[in-house]
Amino acid sequence: MKQKYIAIFILAFSLCVGWNLLFDAPKTPKPTTGITAGTKEKSEPQGTWPAPLQPLETSLYPYLHFHQAMDAKIKKIPVYVAIGAISKPMQHAVVATEDRRFYSHGAIDPIGIGRAILTNIQSGETVEGGSTISQQVVKNVFLSQDRTFARKAQEFVMAFLLEQNYSKDEILEIYLNTAYFGANATGIDDAARTYFTTSPEKLDLAQASMLAGLVQAPTYYNPLQNYPAAKARQKIVLTLMTEQGYISPEQSNDAYKKTSDYNGNLRSFHCP
Repeated sequence: MKQKYIAIFILAFSLCVGWNLLFDAPKTPKPTTGITAGTKEKSEPQGTWPAPLQPLETSLYPYLHFHQAMDAKIKKIPVYVAIGAISKPMQHAVVATEDRRFYSHGAIDPIGIGRAILTNIQSGETVEGGSTISQQVVKNVFLSQDRTFARKAQEFVMAFLLEQNYSKDEILEIYLNTAYFGANATGIDDAARTYFTTSPEKLDLAQASMLAGLVQAPTYYNPLQNYPAAKARQKIVLTLMTEQGYISPEQSNDAYKKTSDYNGNLRSFHCP
């Protein structure tokens, strides 16, 4: 079985490298007018890499130097919050909703994909996603949102590299700092302050379950714009947390009731 996964990884890696070399390698810029003969135009580093790179190096850099590439991206996040400064309810809500087997599987979770398909068919709506948190991290940090085979292959390879270079808690930390929560809020610090004027470490169960529900469809579930939809999604998050043993049914009901009758400015809502 291990040899099978290694073979799949090598195939996917080869496809990604080939695609990058043929289609994604940065093109050499054409000379611009207005530059004096004999002078060289000063160029900026490619993307956010530590130093200027040649086109071929740029295409392969994230694959060959994954840890350095990720660290370079992380350093550009305005406010990066360590996992220890993010409340446990927030961590549990995200794992329960986005990737319930996060701590027990690798980069890809075939069981999770099958379960998500079955659950969504039975419920008639998208309740669970099939992508692991690791896949979502590399998509948020490195890749586009295009739904193509090439992009999915890149996601698979980079998720594998992420799992090899970072612990599960570190991966969850990166996810919470790069996820988009709607209302122009990227990252848990921005989201906590945008919606609840509080810090990530002070997010309680009611607030955390609301925020965790946003990442699936940030615009649609934005509670500042569509509060009923946000509440319905929060109920799903609380139900998933209860089913997985993170909270009791009583805690779920109490958290849901704290915002059930709230129809004003969400930013002024604070749980005691």
